[in-house]
Amino acid sequence: MVKYIISSVGTTLNLQRRCPNCGRNNGNIHSATRRRRISDIRIDFIFQRRMKCPWCKTTWTLRPEGVSGGRQRTNRLIIIGVVLYMFGLSVRKVEQVLPLLGSRGSKSSIERDVADAGQKARQFHCDAPKIRVNVLGVDGTGARMAGKSRSGMLFFADVERNKLVCVEPVNETDSEKVREHVLKVIAEVGAQKLSTDELSVYEGIVDESEHKICLAHWRKSKLKRIYEIHRQLKMEGLEYAVKDMLDLSALLRAEPMPQKIPEGIEKLIRRYINCRCGVLWKVNQLLQHIERTWHKVNKDGPDRTNNATERLIGLDYKIRAKTMRGFKSRLKALNHCYLSEYLRGLDGVCDLRKVI
Repeated sequence: MVKYIISSVGTTLNLQRRCPNCGRNNGNIHSATRRRRISDIRIDFIFQRRMKCPWCKTTWTLRPEGVSGGRQRTNRLIIIGVVLYMFGLSVRKVEQVLPLLGSRGSKSSIERDVADAGQKARQFHCDAPKIRVNVLGVDGTGARMAGKSRSGMLFFADVERNKLVCVEPVNETDSEKVREHVLKVIAEVGAQKLSTDELSVYEGIVDESEHKICLAHWRKSKLKRIYEIHRQLKMEGLEYAVKDMLDLSALLRAEPMPQKIPEGIEKLIRRYINCRCGVLWKVNQLLQHIERTWHKVNKDGPDRTNNATERLIGLDYKIRAKTMRGFKSRLKALNHCYLSEYLRGLDGVCDLRKVI
């Protein structure tokens, strides 16, 4: 449960004589108080007045609290539009909902409001003091762009707190940049442990004992490879090897996953150790890889997988990307991730006045 704090709109006009240009406190009234129409869910108009500095000749407008300069809508209405969009409505649907609340707002204005709020949320997140992280989760995903090819995004998460650390516009296939960003984030947050998938790009970044491979990714890739080899063995009529693949699949699915490699897998390793050709060579390679990586797989704790990072990728990016034709730019995709994280609040409170 998150409590959202939104802007209120003042009903009175306070006389502020401080000049916004030179800072002196003797500004003169430059016009009468006039009433201007405003779009909001509760009020239809506001009062405003022009002021002028006798020293630097600067003029400015006094407005009630909750109304920004140059806007035909109150900050409260802008926040409502942004929240409705972030909760799953499209900009066109938000445009249709606002008249039901007695207000108005075009889809282009709502889209611009979301982009501005995302930019402020990203800046707010980057300027905040860096949190100390014990287990750093890293995972990449493809960013779907409207009318453009997919581009990669690298998510960093605090696994223990389920918090987003940062998002970087990096493809997982670019090994040099991935390692550079992972090392930079580890130095910033002081992470001691690393939780990733099975890609070789993450090897050697931290000590081998502190690098854990996501159990779900590891098991999924091995079972997929077993299925492919099982099909090939069946086509070649190697029934004894087919049975071995079924036994290996059962051993990998066993719960809880043992700390040491099971005796059944060790027997299979010895059985195929001398195979050097054909599909049996593939069986040998698979078993050798399982033996090499068994001790790296995360088997401890309530979350043995990289689910914290995967969950943040889904909540902050993928769910929204699937309901639209893709973000118009990578910058908007990045800003959306930070705004989504900001809306989850801190200690059950989210002050939306800071990003509107």
